[in-house]
Amino acid sequence: MSEENKQNNPVRNHGSQSEPVSNGTGKSDAALREERILEFWKENKIFSKTLNATKGKKEFIFYEGPPTANGKPGIHHLEARAFKDAIPRYKTMRGFHVRRKGGWDTHGLAVEIQTEKKLGLNSKKAIEEYGIEKFNQECKESVWEYLDAWNKFTKRIGYWVDQENPYVTYHNDYIESVWNIVKKINDKNLLYKDYKVVPWCPRCGTALSTHELAQGYEDVKDLSVYVKFKIVESDAFSQSLGPSLRSATPSKKHTDSTPCYFLAWTTTPWTLPGNVALAVGKDIDYVKIKIGNERYILAKARLSTITKPYEIVAEHKGSEMVGMQYEPLFPFLVDTISESEKSKMDKAYKVYTADFVTTVDGTGIVHTAVMYGQDDFELGTKIGLPKHHLVNLEGKFVKDTGFLEGRFVKEKDENGKPILDVDIIKYLTDKNLFFKKENYEHSYPHCWRCHTALIYYARDSWYIKVSDPKIKGEMIEENQGINWEPAHIRDGRFGEWLREIKDWAISRERYWGTPLPVWECKKCNTRQVIGSIEELKKRTKKSGNKYFVMRHGEAIDNAKHLNDPKGDPNNHLTAIGERETVDSARKIKNEKIDLIFSSPFLRTRETAEILRRELGLKEEQLIIDNRLHESNEGNPDLVAKRMGEFIYEVESKFQNKNIIIISHGSPIWVVQRIAAGKSHENFTEKEMFYTAEIEELLFAPIPHNENYKLDLHKPFIDDISLVCPCGGDLARVKEVMDVWFDSGAMPFSQDHYPFEIKKPIYPSDFICEAIDQTRGWFYTLHAIGVLMGYGKAFKNVICLGHLLDAQGKKMSKSLGNVVDPWLMMEKYGADTLRLWMYSVNQPGESKNFDEKTVALLHGQVFGLLYNVLAFYELYRDRSLEKDYLTPSPLSLIRRGVGERSNVLDVWILARLDELVELSTKNMDSYKLLEPVRGIRDFVGDLSTWYLRRSRERIKEEAANLALEQAQYGARQTLYFVLKTLAKIMAPFAPFTAEDIWLRLKTERDEESVHLENWPKMSKPAFDIFGREKKARKKILEEMAKVREVVTEGLELRQKAKIQVRQPVSKISSTIAMPAGLGLYTIVKDELNAKLVLFNQPVKDIDTNITPELKQEGNYRELVRALQDMRKKIGLTPSDVVSLVFETDEEGRKLIQKFESDMKKTVLASKIEFKENNGEEIKIDNIVFKIKIEK
Repeated sequence: MSEENKQNNPVRNHGSQSEPVSNGTGKSDAALREERILEFWKENKIFSKTLNATKGKKEFIFYEGPPTANGKPGIHHLEARAFKDAIPRYKTMRGFHVRRKGGWDTHGLAVEIQTEKKLGLNSKKAIEEYGIEKFNQECKESVWEYLDAWNKFTKRIGYWVDQENPYVTYHNDYIESVWNIVKKINDKNLLYKDYKVVPWCPRCGTALSTHELAQGYEDVKDLSVYVKFKIVESDAFSQSLGPSLRSATPSKKHTDSTPCYFLAWTTTPWTLPGNVALAVGKDIDYVKIKIGNERYILAKARLSTITKPYEIVAEHKGSEMVGMQYEPLFPFLVDTISESEKSKMDKAYKVYTADFVTTVDGTGIVHTAVMYGQDDFELGTKIGLPKHHLVNLEGKFVKDTGFLEGRFVKEKDENGKPILDVDIIKYLTDKNLFFKKENYEHSYPHCWRCHTALIYYARDSWYIKVSDPKIKGEMIEENQGINWEPAHIRDGRFGEWLREIKDWAISRERYWGTPLPVWECKKCNTRQVIGSIEELKKRTKKSGNKYFVMRHGEAIDNAKHLNDPKGDPNNHLTAIGERETVDSARKIKNEKIDLIFSSPFLRTRETAEILRRELGLKEEQLIIDNRLHESNEGNPDLVAKRMGEFIYEVESKFQNKNIIIISHGSPIWVVQRIAAGKSHENFTEKEMFYTAEIEELLFAPIPHNENYKLDLHKPFIDDISLVCPCGGDLARVKEVMDVWFDSGAMPFSQDHYPFEIKKPIYPSDFICEAIDQTRGWFYTLHAIGVLMGYGKAFKNVICLGHLLDAQGKKMSKSLGNVVDPWLMMEKYGADTLRLWMYSVNQPGESKNFDEKTVALLHGQVFGLLYNVLAFYELYRDRSLEKDYLTPSPLSLIRRGVGERSNVLDVWILARLDELVELSTKNMDSYKLLEPVRGIRDFVGDLSTWYLRRSRERIKEEAANLALEQAQYGARQTLYFVLKTLAKIMAPFAPFTAEDIWLRLKTERDEESVHLENWPKMSKPAFDIFGREKKARKKILEEMAKVREVVTEGLELRQKAKIQVRQPVSKISSTIAMPAGLGLYTIVKDELNAKLVLFNQPVKDIDTNITPELKQEGNYRELVRALQDMRKKIGLTPSDVVSLVFETDEEGRKLIQKFESDMKKTVLASKIEFKENNGEEIKIDNIVFKIKIEK
């Protein structure tokens, strides 16, 4: 900004600051203003009104990626939610209905680990001893620990999402829909169980999927070791090669009896005890070298690893070494191997070729431990190598492994020294099997939740075959139709992931998660996948009992409309009650009832006795059970407990019986709800049986908690056995599902598809999360959509870079660099933070959070904008804002044709129209940086160019309405610009947009800017202005030239050290200026030059300051000082004053010469010259004592 702009900027003149102003509350004015807007939204239900206003219109589908509420929201959540909020707001203003259903991710390791810490548990064994039921209940409660904080945070940042009716991944309905998806995947033969090497977390005791693996890499320092594998016979090398040996010294006979070793390299010394083979490259060149009295074999290309002097003895191809034998490094495998694997030992400790061997690092010979590496395992399976674990699921060596027994494979001391690796090296050194070691820095996978180093471990796991050519091909093809922002993600990070896709390991050997809905029969190996609760009921092992529930006949208190919760001993059946009981007995007679159970209350016992006699049952066939009494506990859970306990006890005790249960209205309703797996709360009499009404109760055992509410989680689901066709029992497998499957299933499960809705709300038009979700939620959404046959799950996605600290470091509590979002909002307001997130750089790039840049943006946008608004309100005339007078771009442009047009009005409208076009085009393409930077630049132009240049005109028009009408005033133009700008800002800065709207709206306007339509471009209006088409482009180009000339002239002034307030006689510019008196006037005023010449061969400034010019310059300095004095004493721009001067003759002459202009500029009614005690001002060599009187 030029010096002149700084001095005349209305921001400066009206007290805006680039940083928040203290107001005694600890919060900035921006924060307090936003809190008032929040109250307005709440009181007037604005969010709901936006949904209702667009109901029935075209749907814009938005999926909310579910966060977990067991941790506090941070500044990075503000980033994601700001982006997720802007697009739905914009689409709503474009006339779409945008359902914004919230959601909560509630399962998984993150929850379990936090619960373990809370309970002081440190292993799966400890959890099981504590009790899975209690542990899972703690998990369930913990996920809501910070719910209030999340809800408060979400509302505070202005993120409009339905938090009242969210989807919750632990709800039974959600789980049932997930089961349905698994069943459909199984029906396509894509679900399978396999024993292979998986990334295994020994701390959590579970496998991880490949997309989880990608989220947990950490840089570590490990020991890598070069190990000597002794060949069985000293001359076996030469004998095995025979005539094909290529000797480095052909004349020498190969009868060397010195020991010979294969050299192999590993970064995981703990896997060496499990070694069963060595792998070489078939076509790789290998050499035998001699160092001292020992010989070594390694790849020729890796000789650089040998630092000692050596002699090459022979060369050969890897294929020539196949079958060579070597001695085991450790005896533990031979000593502990199971009987079933012993027969494979004859293939162990030999050399084989493998495609995965390279000469990029190591020695070109790969140590192979089939149980602890995927490539190793596949090679071992192909050859038939023995498979035996020396390490247990906790990552500790098993019994009978000598000095390793019971030790963790990644054991380190308190200083991080890998002591197990060191002990293995010592052992190998003692056996003369150690060659050398190196420190090795590399990126190694860790558990993305507990940060434990993972091990690769052979284990049974359940997989979805996403590598199936049809599925993989469709995922790749569907990705091509997704609009990624940034675009390179499509074929880059996400596309590469799809091209290299591995089968999805979906099972987890944990507790708090969606149970894998697979049941297996140990007797015949039948496998059953359950896809619904109804299917579960149908296949559940049952007693064969048939149940009927009946309410007692009418009793005396019923006839009197009285309640009898305690069992009045005189509350007999009425005659009507007896008759209706007999009628019910006749209806049920053909059911061949075996047993009657009755409540102990008199009215139910009498009902039961009539029923017994009518059905011809013996007295012992009628059983009184106290648990069936009327509800009198005041707690529905207590009623459910006794009724549930009763029905499940009867189910387990009797088989193939027809049973009537006689009770009361409320308990019968409760047992029906228990049988249906529905909530037993909120009972109403409308749902109660009539007296003596009888109905069959469809009952099958279902998983339930202690209150007999349906609960599909462990351990309850594990109690449910299914009937196998072979006559055996089907038991559920122990695993729960990958939590990412839960979140990826949300397009279907959020609305309980296909049970409550038959067609999913699919696909999403827009989603947004951070870049790590390319291998998390983005991937699982996409995969499940394709697996379900629905194609891509989302059409447009904004992929966000990570939020870092000012130095580009990851934020963490340990580093003390975590930014508190609440503190930032109190200082700058949520709108400033939102705009910073959108505009600091492209969304896919990492953002370094620097508060200085936040403060700068606050001043650039909100400081300037609120001062423009303040200036408008200062000279506001509401009569000019009446609906019939409220201008449109068309009316403002059309009326501006001819001599009365003002070039600044036309220019700012052209800039506004340009901003509408820019914002619309980019928002339609899901690009937010460009429109937000456009808003920032527009506000700068509005304040520092349009308003600064129009300020005096507005003052004059405000003082002379006739003049305003004659000129078609600047106030109406500014009013229209501010209201339109509020609409444009609404998706990005919803609080500010609302505040401006509420200040400016008329009675006929919508009550909220968020209920308004998005502004439209006005190209036709500009086409009728001027003498040619594309008039908007013309006026913008012309004004750009003006500003270019001004910049050049100000540079000349600066070089000549002449302040802008000092007039000059002439400035010459090399730039060609368009014709137009209005434009020329602007240039003259901005440069404070009497004459400006354009298109000159040389740019120049006349530095000769005449006495007249000097006097005019002094006058401008005096006026500036007077304006500053007005502000100091708290005058408003409309306050009229009297000026009293005490000065010399030269000062008097200066004032008198410019008296008329001074009165007008300073708003003075009179000017006097007399002694006073006012402020002393010195300008050049003239001293003034000035007093301003109101």
